[in-house]
Amino acid sequence: MARKVQIAVIGSSKSICTKKAYQLAEQVGEEIAKIGAVTLTGGGHGVMEAGMKGAKKQGGLTLGIIPWGKMERVNKYCDIVVATGIGWSRDAINLNSCDGAIIVGGGAGTLNEATYAYIEDIPIVALTPSGGMAKTLTDTYFDERKTEIVMGASTPKEAVENLLKEIKKRKKRSKRQSIREKKIDY
Repeated sequence: MARKVQIAVIGSSKSICTKKAYQLAEQVGEEIAKIGAVTLTGGGHGVMEAGMKGAKKQGGLTLGIIPWGKMERVNKYCDIVVATGIGWSRDAINLNSCDGAIIVGGGAGTLNEATYAYIEDIPIVALTPSGGMAKTLTDTYFDERKTEIVMGASTPKEAVENLLKEIKKRKKRSKRQSIREKKIDY
C-alpha cells in the first residue's frame, strides 16, 4: 500500500486566529481529505483545529504533532497525537513529517515554520485571502538566492490543488534536497 500524502496546515494560533482564517482553514482541511491525504497540524487550536475539523467533516485522517509532553491540550479533532514534549522545536518535526504545507493567516510562529519548510525544500502555498503571514509571504522569495517562491492561492481548493501538483513534481526528482544538501551557502 502506498503511503498517504501528508499536508501540513500552518497558521494562526487561537489568540490571533480571525473568523475568516478559521473558516478558510476548515475548508482547506476538507479539500485535503477529499484527495485522500492526511491533515497534519500542531494539534492546537485556531487554524490547527479548523484544518482538522474540516478534514474530519470529510472523513479524513488527522495527525497532531504537539509541543507539549501531555495530550490534555490537543484539539478534539486529532486522530493521532505525537506528544513531543520539546516545545516549539517541534516545528522541525511537523515540517519534516509533511510533503507540503499550506499557510492560513499566521504570525511569527508561522513565519518560523515557513522558513523551516523553505530550508528543507518543502513546497509551500499561502492562502492569500486569509491574511497574516499568508498574505505577507504570497509570491515572495525568502532571500536573494531566489531558490523557491511561496506560491499564492485564492481559494482552499486552489491551494490544495497547487500544492499537490508541486508535491508530485518534486517526487519525480530522486529526493527532496534541503538548502544544505544543495550546497547553497546559508
